Amino acid sequence: MSNKCPQCGLVNFRSSEACTRCQYPLTESENIPSKGAFSKPRILKRVGVFLFASLFAIIGFYVSLVVSAKPVVSGDLKSVDRAVALLDERGFTDETWYLKYLTSFRSSDNWLNASVEKENAYAATNFPFEIMTLYPAFFSIPIDDTERAAILLHEAKHLQGQDEKAAYEFVWKNRVRLGWTSKKYAESEIWQNVRKQTKEYSPNLFVCEFKDLGDCTE
Repeated sequence: MSNKCPQCGLVNFRSSEACTRCQYPLTESENIPSKGAFSKPRILKRVGVFLFASLFAIIGFYVSLVVSAKPVVSGDLKSVDRAVALLDERGFTDETWYLKYLTSFRSSDNWLNASVEKENAYAATNFPFEIMTLYPAFFSIPIDDTERAAILLHEAKHLQGQDEKAAYEFVWKNRVRLGWTSKKYAESEIWQNVRKQTKEYSPNLFVCEFKDLGDCTE
């Protein structure tokens, strides 16, 4: 470092003991910058760089999930819109909000979902990126929009960060409110599969001997 005079600002040679202009004594302590003066800005800069890099990585990860999967075609998207509207009509406002404003619907697996083995899946959700994949079975197997709404209601709970147990319990406990009842749907594949999965994840809902089929929610 060069010796900069703290009095007149003249830059002197490093070996100078006094300023050649004003003769102000140049001691070593006056020419060594304080480490503490630079520590805080340096730490803040590093934190800022880290946060920016993290945000960039998260955005890049999200974009890679979206672009690696096919979008839902307009015809199928109309079925989704009807099912979401039905949920809204039946008072599932929180779940509807996630489906309307946060969810990116895709029709094929992204690179992350493709690495996970699935069997007889109707839909899959990537939390917290709010990406929902709707498989062909979602459109072909349900007998109407009410059953599609039941599937979306289940996946909406995943969009909210809830696990399979909570999602199955919520749908099963609210099936009457949705209009999805055994009187009309007991023979449907969706009903039977959901009831089976709900019983596996929440057997406590099916231990009422005084109820039909032991279902405590009937």
